[in-house]
Amino acid sequence: MRVSLLVMISLMVSAEAAASPPSAREAKAWLALPSGSTSLGRTNGGQLVGAVALPPRGAGYAVLSHALGRKTNFGTAELIAAIERATRAVREAYPGSVLGIGNLGFASGEKIPWSVSHQSGRDGDLGMYATTLDGQPIQAMPFYDFGLDGLATGPGGQKVRFDVPRNLKLVVTLAEDAEARVQYIFVATWLKEMLLAEARRTGVRSETIAKLAELMHQPTDSNPHADHYHVRLFCSVEDRQYGCLNRGPVRMWVDLGDREHAEAARRVASILTMTGRGAEGLHVRALERLGAMMAASEIDAVIAALSSPAKAVRKAALATVITIGDPTAAEGIVRVLPEVTDADWAAALFDAVPALDTEALVPLAERALAPGGVEGLLHVKVRKMAGPKVRIAAIRVLRDAGAARHVEALIALAAERDAGVKRAALDALEHRTCHKLRDAKAYRAWLERHRAEDELGWIERGLGGAKAFPRGMRTKDGVARLIARLAKRPAIRACAARALVALTGHEIDWRLRTPARNKKHWTSWWADNAEASALP
Repeated sequence: MRVSLLVMISLMVSAEAAASPPSAREAKAWLALPSGSTSLGRTNGGQLVGAVALPPRGAGYAVLSHALGRKTNFGTAELIAAIERATRAVREAYPGSVLGIGNLGFASGEKIPWSVSHQSGRDGDLGMYATTLDGQPIQAMPFYDFGLDGLATGPGGQKVRFDVPRNLKLVVTLAEDAEARVQYIFVATWLKEMLLAEARRTGVRSETIAKLAELMHQPTDSNPHADHYHVRLFCSVEDRQYGCLNRGPVRMWVDLGDREHAEAARRVASILTMTGRGAEGLHVRALERLGAMMAASEIDAVIAALSSPAKAVRKAALATVITIGDPTAAEGIVRVLPEVTDADWAAALFDAVPALDTEALVPLAERALAPGGVEGLLHVKVRKMAGPKVRIAAIRVLRDAGAARHVEALIALAAERDAGVKRAALDALEHRTCHKLRDAKAYRAWLERHRAEDELGWIERGLGGAKAFPRGMRTKDGVARLIARLAKRPAIRACAARALVALTGHEIDWRLRTPARNKKHWTSWWADNAEASALP
């Protein structure tokens, strides 16, 4: 257990006091990291400060040689304690039990080559308990891949069986550990079903069974986890106040510390009201912290900092707006723009718009591209220089989140004289129509021929028609062929992704993953859901 200055101060500072500028000492205390381990960022791109090592051996576990060799036996204090409590509980219930522990993370929390997560100290790979075929317990077993029958074959040909009772004790202990705050226990579906059946058979409390049913989950974009458990913890309440970020589902029985997070964000935002010597540097640090916290509740304070006389503060504020990605920031940017007399800064502000929630920004993009739209958004001194850049940013919004109704306007923009606007419009037209044509005239002729078709028809034609989809795109074979196109160039990926969402109802933004991971996700998801999917 660690005690931070932030927690101590928060007990003494009322909400009213926090709204007024803090002293320099208070501000520095609020921005300093606490002592002890701190998980920062998300599990797939975060950092670990003050890492705690899981000793090579403990009561009920042994770190496997590959993890010791890689030096991946580090995590937050919360993760290390959770592993020690869970393995100790199994050992007490089944004397002599020793669980093999694989990768946790590096001491620095940087990316480990063997996983896309494990980067912020809250993930750990735990082995599975097994027995020989005649029922003798195996201790600290390496990771063997268990099949649908619960059997696995080791490198030497040894057959082993998934030990349901000991594995159940492990996952029940994790699920019931209030201090651990488990978010996920990634495990193959067939092993999950074995454990739930055993839980029901042996009279495990119904509340615990319900928790296990939520916590245990087979990943959709990685291996099914039939050889080990991947345990992930939520951010601690304190770590969230410094920038630890949860992703994925919440659990109704876990208090994530939303109230404490909001109070911490208010305190940090109050630093932006400070004036005098040293204030500029503290403003920059405060904005960086608000971005790290994804403090959307303080977006108004961040927007106000866009008008700061200090260039460093303005740049930090814009970076924070983009990081938080709150679409309500767009209106704040619009309020600031008419006051901006620096063309480059005006263009940079509006160029941030597509980085926000693009679907929510379509009306703003339409406004910017309408006749007289730029004049209403920009100061008269910067319209000539910044106007084209603003229009290009608006076109990008329609490219990523527009609809068939915008194609007509994009064709008109593709006929304009400004080379940048023209290129952006042609790129947007390729994304929206799924056809790559040479100019506005060609798109105009194309639209006249295909105006009556729906977007799925446009996509099917653009991706190759009957030649590419011999059984039709709106079939299960068509879905598989669309998935194959997710690793192609951006316009094709966008068209294939839109078609996949429309056909399957599985909502996912293709821009949030690399092409390879996007394709891997859909391949895994379709393998699990193809049989039950009813296509329109």
